Amino acid sequence: MQDGIQSVKRALFIMEKLAASEKGCSAVEIAKELGVNRSTAFRLVETLVDMGYVRQDEFTKRYHLTMKVFSLGNMLLERMDIRSASKDILEDLNKKSGHTVHLGLRDGYEVVYIDKLAGKNTIQMYSMIGKRAPLYCTGLGKAILAFLKDHEIDEFLGTVKLKKFTANTITEPSLLRKEIEKIRRRGYALDLEEHEEGIRCVGAPIFNCYNEVIGSISVAAVAITLGKKSIEDYSEEVVKAAKKISSSLGATI
Repeated sequence: MQDGIQSVKRALFIMEKLAASEKGCSAVEIAKELGVNRSTAFRLVETLVDMGYVRQDEFTKRYHLTMKVFSLGNMLLERMDIRSASKDILEDLNKKSGHTVHLGLRDGYEVVYIDKLAGKNTIQMYSMIGKRAPLYCTGLGKAILAFLKDHEIDEFLGTVKLKKFTANTITEPSLLRKEIEKIRRRGYALDLEEHEEGIRCVGAPIFNCYNEVIGSISVAAVAITLGKKSIEDYSEEVVKAAKKISSSLGATI
């Protein structure tokens, strides 16, 4: 365990060192700063290269941080901004719908629930902040997936195995592409018991100041609590709320 902790400390030290150096560092310099031999320093820095946090200049052979580090910080700022920007809007949506409202952020090929307001009905769905869910079969996830760039969707479909959660889960890539086109046209996504039996959701995308989809919001309900209503009846309010949040983040679409 101590060796693992030591390696983490050394890796973080390397990243801090590279962040402070405009010219980057060589493996020899890193080894000297760490007080380790060159092979140990090389293994550590090459691990960071493999992870995408460090790159090596092909001419000088010196190491530099990549923009991935910046992206981490930017993601944290976005998460902080999006929660504060959406607080009142989510509360209003929760009151209007009477059902559970979720706020999610994309993390790779998944969506992470970062906020939740429970519905008013005594019969509630189970969900929690920090929970992860697939992009292809949830209201939050499909609202994000549909508004990714085409090449990102191609990459997703070429990488992710579409696992069947319920009888309604879409597991054929061709059918999912058709679903994506439908979501793009109408501006919102539906989850009709595709991830969990008895749970229905309607979700809409949230965009950042670069007009890139970064997250989504949804109204979700246990099917039997909808009464004569359809979950789709809440789509207009969900889309309006998502657009308000996007606008507050600087989006222009």
